[in-house]
Amino acid sequence: MSEVNLIVNVTCNPPVISIFGPIKEKTIDHLNEVLPSSCSTTNTGKVPFVLMRKDEPPHWYGELKTQFASSEIGTSHLFVSLFNALEDEGSWKLRGSTAITHDGDKCTYRFFFVRGAY
Repeated sequence: MSEVNLIVNVTCNPPVISIFGPIKEKTIDHLNEVLPSSCSTTNTGKVPFVLMRKDEPPHWYGELKTQFASSEIGTSHLFVSLFNALEDEGSWKLRGSTAITHDGDKCTYRFFFVRGAY
């Protein structure tokens, strides 16, 4: 993957987040702090939320297993928290997005960011 592309996938519910592309460790640390409080419900699990590095394919992955993001406010709050963290990292620009509704109550949102493009 190019150093100028970043893809963020969010599947709800429960929220599952995957980040593909170059992202700073401090941004991951910030997301680990803010994402659990960005859902409609609080984390009732004994294990705190952590985005973990996966090798195949290389990406960051985390599940908010015991939480819920309502379609009215929860998902929007989750997205704003993600966007703010990427904005704080600097130079990422949202270029596109898509949403896919699965059978049942799940929906996957995909956000495409670029850096250094006009």
